[in-house]
Amino acid sequence: MVEPADQPDAEALADAFEAERPRLRGIAYRMVGTPDDADDIVQDTWLRFAAATDIDNPAAWLTTVCTRLALDRLRSAQVRRETYVGPWLAEPVLDPPSTQPTPDQSLVLAESLSLGFLAVLERLSPLERAVFILRDVFAFGLDEIATIIERSHPATRQIAKRARDHIAEGRPRFQAEPENVEALTQMLLAAAATGDVETLASHLADDVVHLSDGGPHHRAARAPVVGPHRVARLFIGLAKRFEESMEFHIVRANGQTALYTTLDGEPFMLHVSNWVDGKLTGSFAVRNPDKLAAFHVAWTHGR
Repeated sequence: MVEPADQPDAEALADAFEAERPRLRGIAYRMVGTPDDADDIVQDTWLRFAAATDIDNPAAWLTTVCTRLALDRLRSAQVRRETYVGPWLAEPVLDPPSTQPTPDQSLVLAESLSLGFLAVLERLSPLERAVFILRDVFAFGLDEIATIIERSHPATRQIAKRARDHIAEGRPRFQAEPENVEALTQMLLAAAATGDVETLASHLADDVVHLSDGGPHHRAARAPVVGPHRVARLFIGLAKRFEESMEFHIVRANGQTALYTTLDGEPFMLHVSNWVDGKLTGSFAVRNPDKLAAFHVAWTHGR
């Protein structure tokens, strides 16, 4: 039991941690792409923080520990991801209903949290991913990052350059969502249902890319589908498999409007679209039920 005389220090410690929690979780989730792992990393960071002594800069200390724990977690997951069947997409996160976002919820609207951008981060090594997230998303200085990753300043600068080069090669075009994004989503559904490839393709950008993550046991495209006509034919093929017991729900996931499909009340697919100048540029579908389980629980409780 904490003695009364020590209580103010315990409260100050907890307050310092809670002030940093949203940013820590934002770093952890962008690093590992799974909310449960991100929560575990943040919890482990808290346990180490609560047991530590003589911390001069709590924010820097917490960021360092959280990033290093995330690096360890990501390195251990890399082998599994390299043998994963088909594209690996991050496990989606249901946006909170609050209209008053916390610091990281404001970042939910940013490109760095979108499923498309998280997929591009898979191109990076764990160290490159950490440097890119800290530098380009959270605006840490190179000296700070060098300390966190235990590298020299020149080495950290080179890692940052490599990361940016890799990102530039595959970065999907991204804009803030148009105000009529729900209408555009409904339009895509209707166009796919008609089976008219040309009409549907006219709403897709020339460089449109579709990624689908079905995991090892569910049917999904095993490689990226590129180009308006190929993506249109894929959408039409999917529409032909619609069942009467399917329900379609407009939700918010990873800061974007998404179409969540349930089958007999169970999770079937989450689909997120990137729109640029009124045309679809990126299409990301999570079909793997393991990745939709927590999302479905959160969505069900929030209805």
